[in-house]
Amino acid sequence: MTLPGLGPARDPQQAALVKRWVVEALGPCDDRTVMVTELACSEPGCPPVETVIALLAPGRQDQVKIHKALADVTSADVGALLRSHANPTD
Repeated sequence: MTLPGLGPARDPQQAALVKRWVVEALGPCDDRTVMVTELACSEPGCPPVETVIALLAPGRQDQVKIHKALADVTSADVGALLRSHANPTD
């Protein structure tokens, strides 16, 4: 499944690693799907590429962004992002 405006990740191995970090940070959940992709950002002041993490659960859809290319995202970035995002698909 592809969400509007999202395309496939350019580096599937790095996307899988980021997804693993998200699942580890949030804890396992059978009803949640995590999708990770990289996309171009055209908003003023935005870096040219950002990583988007989509968190999908029944009746809920959240997207959070890390303003870095997928290849540059670290587990610390994911942890900080999820701590600052209130209750992502809990």
